[in-house]
Amino acid sequence: MPRLTFSKNERLNSLKEIDLLFKEGKSVTTSPIRLIWIETGSREGEAPAVRVMFAVPKKRFSKAVDRNRIRRLLRESYRLEKNRLFEKIGSGMAYNLAIVFTGNEIPDYGTIQKALIQALERWLKKITPATPTT
Repeated sequence: MPRLTFSKNERLNSLKEIDLLFKEGKSVTTSPIRLIWIETGSREGEAPAVRVMFAVPKKRFSKAVDRNRIRRLLRESYRLEKNRLFEKIGSGMAYNLAIVFTGNEIPDYGTIQKALIQALERWLKKITPATPTT
């Protein structure tokens, strides 16, 4: 069984790449989560298939403790789902991904997990070419 980790090299922390992601990225929304992604080219060596960042707007959650709680829930849900995600993406392409929480209330873990799974599935449908049926 693969280890369910979220290592530092899987995090998106380059300001240039984050700016590019929000300027030119495409998005998918599944309430209360919005995924923004951009294709970064082909993978090299042991680079992860997806580098991800998590965002919770300060405008909606003024208390840092609330933003941190939601971010923790998002990270945990992603950590548990990423192996299935990597299997479906396969090898070859690499992506930068931003997971933005758009809700107005602090959610429970089940809500976040369901919404994240739905959003990731919708994203996968957009990035993987449809197989022709004959």
